[in-house]
Amino acid sequence: MMYDRLETDALLTPKNEQIFLYDSKKLLKAYRQAVVSGELVARSTFDVYRDERALHYVKSPCSDADMQTEFFLHIFPTDERSIPVHRRWLGYDTEGFKFWKHGLRFDDKCLASIALPNYDIARIETGPLSPGQSNERAYDPDRLEVYRQAYRQVVSGEVVARSTFDVYRDERVLHYVKSPCSDADVKTRFFLHIFPTKKEPSSLYYRWRYDNIDFDFSSYGLRFDDKCLASIALPNYDIARIKTGQFKLKTKQWEAKITLNEQSK
Repeated sequence: MMYDRLETDALLTPKNEQIFLYDSKKLLKAYRQAVVSGELVARSTFDVYRDERALHYVKSPCSDADMQTEFFLHIFPTDERSIPVHRRWLGYDTEGFKFWKHGLRFDDKCLASIALPNYDIARIETGPLSPGQSNERAYDPDRLEVYRQAYRQVVSGEVVARSTFDVYRDERVLHYVKSPCSDADVKTRFFLHIFPTKKEPSSLYYRWRYDNIDFDFSSYGLRFDDKCLASIALPNYDIARIKTGQFKLKTKQWEAKITLNEQSK
């Protein structure tokens, strides 16, 4: 089971959208081939290879501790209109990920593969995060007015929850806003639980009764002008209600419950 879709004949669930099952023998063969194929684009503690469809992170020898490494990944398109609407104000597409969720260890090697988006890419910034290091990318002063405009647009919209962070909804996107906002405010992980109006074959609803889309602020937001703004897309199905907030270990720091009285747009 993996959280990333790789276009390979090892894929057993081509219609899935969130979690993917693979034939382990075929996938292992594909991984071994990926280690020695593709273009080497970065050499460091983890070497990074690229082919047309994915980035491959490789390390040899590799330990169990290496498998726990967390990475940042920022993808800059040649045309900002190519990236999801809720990330255009950032100017790049972004994803933070843990190595073990996207790969495996074999032959004293470890390899994680991340599918690349289907648009023209200008450049990529990626690398491992040190313990305690934030994935947050410092804002670009040249884009400061873009951030300010995005913030004004968000807070003029529909507020669906007020708490430590105010939560706004814009069609299929949730925006998390806080002002004033400090580093400490965004270090804690956010939980986001989506309850569909009915069971969704492509979701985790069957197992958990909701889709778990927990996230780190650093992967979806930015701090500027003593403000915080993070935006995350909602699943493409009718939503009954949402629970969201921040937690540390098993303790919730704040929680908001959002009931949607109409079908999601």
